[in-house]
Amino acid sequence: MEILQTIFSNTIIAFIILIGVVVFVHELGHFVAGKIFGIQVEEFSIGFGPKAFSIKKGTTDYRINWFPLGGYVRFYGADIEENIPMENREKSILHAKVYKRAIVSFAGPLANFILSFFVLTGISVFGIPQELPVISVLPDSVAESFGLETGDKFLKINEKEVANWSQLSSVISKNAENKLAVVIERDGKDVQLELIPKKEEVETIFGNTQFVGRIGIVNSFNSPNIVVIKDSFFASLGLKSGDKILKINGKETNYLYEVIYAMRRTTNSKSEYTLAQNIKNNKYTPNSPIVFVIERKGENSKTELLTINFKLTDNKLKNWAENYLKHKKLQDIPWAKDLLSTDQTVSLFSELPKGNKLISAQEGWKSCGLSPGDTLYAVEGYGRILSLSQFYIWLDKLTKSAMQQSDKLAKANIKMDVIRANGTQASLNCGIPLRQGVDHLNREHLFLDFPLQFMTQNVALKPVLFKANSILDAFEKGFHSMLSQMSLTLTSIKMLVTGSIPLSNLGGPIAIAGVAGDAAKGGLMTFVFTMAFISINVGMMNLLPLPALDGGALLLHAVESAYGKPLPKSIQLGVQRAGILILLGLFVVVFYNDILRLIRF
Repeated sequence: MEILQTIFSNTIIAFIILIGVVVFVHELGHFVAGKIFGIQVEEFSIGFGPKAFSIKKGTTDYRINWFPLGGYVRFYGADIEENIPMENREKSILHAKVYKRAIVSFAGPLANFILSFFVLTGISVFGIPQELPVISVLPDSVAESFGLETGDKFLKINEKEVANWSQLSSVISKNAENKLAVVIERDGKDVQLELIPKKEEVETIFGNTQFVGRIGIVNSFNSPNIVVIKDSFFASLGLKSGDKILKINGKETNYLYEVIYAMRRTTNSKSEYTLAQNIKNNKYTPNSPIVFVIERKGENSKTELLTINFKLTDNKLKNWAENYLKHKKLQDIPWAKDLLSTDQTVSLFSELPKGNKLISAQEGWKSCGLSPGDTLYAVEGYGRILSLSQFYIWLDKLTKSAMQQSDKLAKANIKMDVIRANGTQASLNCGIPLRQGVDHLNREHLFLDFPLQFMTQNVALKPVLFKANSILDAFEKGFHSMLSQMSLTLTSIKMLVTGSIPLSNLGGPIAIAGVAGDAAKGGLMTFVFTMAFISINVGMMNLLPLPALDGGALLLHAVESAYGKPLPKSIQLGVQRAGILILLGLFVVVFYNDILRLIRF
């Protein structure tokens, strides 16, 4: 396994394997179809350029060339200007019947679709990793207004079971402004609610807009590494910022929302304020001890496990409650909005090389007083910051708002509150320079950069394997997954042709290598999944009616069939030359785009 991991962690090797398999299958389709019709194959080649390895069997030279950017099958008699002896014409590609040539041309893309289908079907058999429909609720969202909370797990919507995050997202997107009856699981209990997704205009990956339903949820969660505010309940117990709460009364707490659930259960309070009131008013008995198991980083980053035992009737907690109520002035903030994670605590400013485009923004954050150890707490005009996901959504909205202004603001003025490392609160006035750049569609865009690193990282729920119920179910899932990707690819092609997506978005070998490398790092399942989608894209692109591609050949076969006889040699030669020019032009475009991607931020 370590050898496989080493091989797949190398971007170049991952790229060669991915492209090699996809190209081999494509050319194999042409090869097999030609052989079935008795057409002689002179060369079966993977890659272009000088020969790296070859072996000859029968009349066919099987080659691997040095540049793994494609491949080809050279059939006997493919040269229009070559005179083929009468006795050899039955094995010549140009003298085969038009329907046979059409099948040979289509067989390459078809082989790519077959590869994708079987890969996707196989993945369905072994299990597709899917995220559970457990939600993280954004503040002041539709979800919050209808009573949903972070950690809620969707079980049903309108009496239909919801098994994974993808299903949940799809149902909500399709039901803008429709009332939905939902059943969720919260802290081990089923709860019934109603909600109405808000209709929002969003931009797709292709740059066009559409209306969808949104409720304000994400699927990443704060870690249980807590921020301890001065004079808080946790400070009275001796906890420190960065402490990771592993268990409360023997129950594991892997996420901050589980800590919040546990605090509600064990203290029977909805907030730190009601906890303080209950302690002061002697609402607890001495028979219910609470045990925290925490992990704390000490000197030299060594971790130690600590156990904290206490009772809510302890005198030190009574003293804390009296002091808290004396200074808090009836601030009844729920646990879910009061307890913060160090996922939003600044660890350090990222080191940037000289001349980096992010430096001006970084200096802006530094100059306004943001320092390592500070925890993002609130932004004026926006409210409390409860997760980095929420903060980055706000940053994106801010830059889009600036883009719509005719003067195109050069600076974003931000007033924000932070919790200092000593647990006190401070206000900052920040003027952050906006950076002009281009987005993924090569459109001019403003960016509000935030080049910082944080003390801890938020946590995604572990995906669960969803396996097909039977082979037939696996075939169905594989087929629908293939059709879905084909539809997405077709939409992309249409938008490229109409100019909705600029040619600058076409990617070449370097872009594909990057995708292959990222996929390989995600594991074997992600890698083969990516291979299936790349194979579909190769098949679809080859069906474009361009002279250099299989689709162009199919178009010529259709014209010939309608014409009733082969096209004049002069026309065929002209089409071939035009195809070569188009192919060279595409190579220039994609390599140019790849180089730009390497040098842009």
